[in-house]
Amino acid sequence: MRFAPLAVLITALTLPVQAKEPVEANASASLKTYGAQYRAYVRGILIANVDVRFALPANGYHLSAKAKAAGLGRVFSSSSAQTHSYGAIENGAFEPQNVLIAWQQGDEIKQSEIGYKNGAPASFRSDYPLPPERQPKTAVDISLVGTGTNDPFLAMLGQITGNDLRSVCDAPKRLFDGRRLANLVPKATQTLEAGEHGFKVAGPVLECQTKWQPVAGYSEESLQNAEAFDLIDITYARIEGTDFAAPVHAVTSTRYGRFTIKAKQFFEPLDPQMAP
Repeated sequence: MRFAPLAVLITALTLPVQAKEPVEANASASLKTYGAQYRAYVRGILIANVDVRFALPANGYHLSAKAKAAGLGRVFSSSSAQTHSYGAIENGAFEPQNVLIAWQQGDEIKQSEIGYKNGAPASFRSDYPLPPERQPKTAVDISLVGTGTNDPFLAMLGQITGNDLRSVCDAPKRLFDGRRLANLVPKATQTLEAGEHGFKVAGPVLECQTKWQPVAGYSEESLQNAEAFDLIDITYARIEGTDFAAPVHAVTSTRYGRFTIKAKQFFEPLDPQMAP
């Protein structure tokens, strides 16, 4: 996958419309609900819009996104996407229960789902068979993945510990999308206080560089090209009233040119009735 290192930010663009509703996540009234809007660009040209919802019901979370080609992207694709990631929050950390994803290209709809048991991936199903060129060199045994992984969409969020924004980039993340396992290795570079940056957020932001490292489930070509992938420069800000942070800006270089994600609206509080 050419954009594999970007999956942490844009799963909604490359994965999944039509995912079934997560009943568990909707069973409790949301204590807090936030909405964000992102724009994706290649070489400065708009290619996609992504609407994100983040709900925090009692002792849990529900992160969802709807993405659609926009600008020049509509010339090359009419695809749209939807994804739901939900679960519990234990000791301030996400414990996933299910990831539901679907994508539509023309009249064709495909779906995938990751099921979890005690926070560890336990099952995976998908309507989408891998083409020959994307067959893995070493397949992932889902029973051996264990706890402590993030799906690519959930991985866009970072946990803030000790009220220190820099903690978001303190430790690597394990990324699992149902077929592929990778590490995301971040490194904090600098913190900019309010007034020192031009982003539309009230507080400070944290600049990090993240390296994508494939582990298993990737094709021979992806493994050979892994070292050539540039670092991803990500700028994080705190989501108001929570101990979580999300990107306000991210950029990297790809074979298609400079790829940029920008938050047009950054996780503003919403009426709980607008939960995912």
